[in-house]
Amino acid sequence: MVERLKHAIEKARAQRETEAFPAARPLPAAEAPPSATAPTQQEAAARRGRPTPEDQLWASLKEIRLRQPLVANRRIVTHDKSDPAHIAFDVLRTRMIKAFRDNGWNRVAVTSPRKGCGKTLVAANLALSFARQPDLRTLLLDMDLKSPELTRTFAPEGAQPISWFLSGRSPLESAIVRYGENLAIGLNGERVRDSAELIHDEKTGKVLSSMMTRMKPDVVICDLPPMLVSDDAMAFLPYVDCVILVAAAGQTTAKEIEDCERMFAGHTNFLGVILNKAEVGMTREGYEYV
Repeated sequence: MVERLKHAIEKARAQRETEAFPAARPLPAAEAPPSATAPTQQEAAARRGRPTPEDQLWASLKEIRLRQPLVANRRIVTHDKSDPAHIAFDVLRTRMIKAFRDNGWNRVAVTSPRKGCGKTLVAANLALSFARQPDLRTLLLDMDLKSPELTRTFAPEGAQPISWFLSGRSPLESAIVRYGENLAIGLNGERVRDSAELIHDEKTGKVLSSMMTRMKPDVVICDLPPMLVSDDAMAFLPYVDCVILVAAAGQTTAKEIEDCERMFAGHTNFLGVILNKAEVGMTREGYEYV
């Protein structure tokens, strides 16, 4: 079993290097802060001439809107700046942008040792924080195939099974939706029984490669399953440049974190641990300044 998994991971890594995902496209170099009236993607495209194929593709994606009561209930704090808790995610975003630019990365996985640590909450908030960067296009993918959660936040009315897209049975345009100008989201409306097998399938790698080539996102955030409950996350690690581990205060043990670190070794770069569910007792006034 272990040897078979090791072989499958090595095969997936080799496939990524050759065809599954194109080489990472470095983030744009840091520039002067945008003005308060930063141009939309359509305006920027118009200024530089004819829109590119990726401009047209992003503009054609079905646009969704967040429902405020649902957003508040699910602790999504980065879609605007009304909740001071958004600052922690913005700081993480800034550190990630630097790491990406320094290393030529653009694909990050968010996972946890076990269920209930809040990895999907972190992935969603981080994606919406990146979405406030007008010069970056961000793609958020729900790759927790056995227990998809992002749909409950972004499209409570439902979404098509992502397995249709990954297997090549449905086009990108029907599988990816858009929030605002520069956040695209691959949702999943159905649990996948043979999820690890789907991830290992060569067709999945080709579909993901085509998606990256057509969309050209600057940042890709993948919400993965917990590391210690199945082999799904391990199977997907060769497709990303780095990984963030979400731990839950009072729940995740030091041994579980160490076990995950050993699993990451040799397969992807480990950015670090985010501690969730910690009691901090901070107030809005503590964050504001003039």
